Amino acid sequence: MPETWTDVILETGCPELEHLIALRAKGWQDEKLDQAFTRQRYIADNADKNLNMTWYKRSMTVMEEIDNYARCITPTGPLRFLDLGCCPGGFTSYVLERNGMARGLGVSLPVDQGGHVCCLEARARNRFQLYFADVTSFFQLSSSVIAHPRLRPGPPQMKPATFDLVILDGHQLRTQICDYSQPWDIDRLLISQIILALQCVRTGGKMVVKLTHPERVLTAKIIYLLDILSEDLVTFKPETMHTTRGSFYAIATGVGNGAEGAQMQEMIEGLQRAWLETTFGGVEGNGRNADGSDFDFVITTRDLQATYLGRLVELGRDIWNIQAEALDTWFKRQGIL
Repeated sequence: MPETWTDVILETGCPELEHLIALRAKGWQDEKLDQAFTRQRYIADNADKNLNMTWYKRSMTVMEEIDNYARCITPTGPLRFLDLGCCPGGFTSYVLERNGMARGLGVSLPVDQGGHVCCLEARARNRFQLYFADVTSFFQLSSSVIAHPRLRPGPPQMKPATFDLVILDGHQLRTQICDYSQPWDIDRLLISQIILALQCVRTGGKMVVKLTHPERVLTAKIIYLLDILSEDLVTFKPETMHTTRGSFYAIATGVGNGAEGAQMQEMIEGLQRAWLETTFGGVEGNGRNADGSDFDFVITTRDLQATYLGRLVELGRDIWNIQAEALDTWFKRQGIL
């Protein structure tokens, strides 16, 4: 019997994932890799103006890669978009440049709380409103009003079913300054972004969602959720940045018009329960890690295995292969292989 969800996938016969796991095991045993990661983290956590601008330009290219693959940015006509975790602003810059009629709203962690500086060109800012806030702290993340000092109203422009496109690219920052920081904030951030996106995207709109590790059961259930709510779902791993990491993008088209699109509100309410658990659940009431069972309202792990495993492998195969090829190249450069 397979012991983990990854083992379940491997049992189907997936050489791409098997190769990736073997490379990871080889790399994690080498001290040189720890030193390389420590160096990378230090540079990222102490980014100067030049490095921020580098990230900005590279993220523009990442969004261009995504758009070239999935055609998610309409080049003409009105386009209203929401960019969660938007700074330094590369994704927004690409959208505004691609569509001269596009107008957007962005939410990003304040700089004085450890967030990135906005590098968006001045000429583009008249079509974009930037709202500095922690996206995990909005009242609308809960199905009922909760009186707690960490919570606040979201931006008034963030109205239900308003946006043609919602981009979810926020990631947990080690530099974040917060009185309520917890190890599971990475899960809270992802769940928060998905709630806000499903609330704000118009029926038939698009979502671009950054995820990690399709072999993780929680990620697999999120992929399934996006797949059943949307007319079409593709996955893509850009080659401009982070090829050695497990991150990738799921691009959903026709959100709300999928096979289970009528269940959108029910799914949002399930996500709100998961947010509540990761924020105020746990033994001490300070939240807890999310796990696969928190998404059983979407699909149980047993049913996921029985009905969706083939589709998941189809969506994950290129992701695993690109990461494995990048790790192989990097490890050889580091003298690990």
